[in-house]
Amino acid sequence: MSANVWFEEVNIGLLEEIKNTVRIKNSKGVLNALKDEALLIRKPEEDFKLEVFPCVSIYNLSYKHDPVRYNPSPVIIEEDEENKVVVMEDPAVPFNLDYQIDFWAKYQEDMDCMTRTWLSKHFRQFNLKVVDDGGVERTCNCLIQGSVVKSDLVLNGERLFHSIIKYQIWVELDDETRYNKPMVIQRSIDATNTLE
Repeated sequence: MSANVWFEEVNIGLLEEIKNTVRIKNSKGVLNALKDEALLIRKPEEDFKLEVFPCVSIYNLSYKHDPVRYNPSPVIIEEDEENKVVVMEDPAVPFNLDYQIDFWAKYQEDMDCMTRTWLSKHFRQFNLKVVDDGGVERTCNCLIQGSVVKSDLVLNGERLFHSIIKYQIWVELDDETRYNKPMVIQRSIDATNTLE
């Protein structure tokens, strides 16, 4: 069974984390979660249109192999002494995904509320809950990269508030490829032949 965590797993996990954390005030001043249509995944092959405000979008900027976290040694899963076999598994291959979370709002009050509620729990580092492609729940370490960047702009004659936060997210490619290797069960040491 595979245990890969890649873009789809991270996208789902990030959207769920944003939905459970980011809040805006309604007309009575009560904090509410964003609606599902206000949570977006930006895809490079599609036109990106903002239709609902306030909203939050996520975007994968890049990814690369992490040689620091990579251990090329196979992992021993099981030892079968009766059949003189050890079950080995290829190591997981770690990658770092660079993600950008964009907060969009027509009003400064909404922007302030969204970034405050998000950053109160995600200001430096956090563990992102994901489900790998084998259906097992796990977590990914997420590290903030740099400062929050403001990039306000004008859209259709209206000012639009825009804040950007970047994270590096640790994931692993792990197909759990297993194989058998012969195992040494008994070693005999002949101590009769000693050096004089």
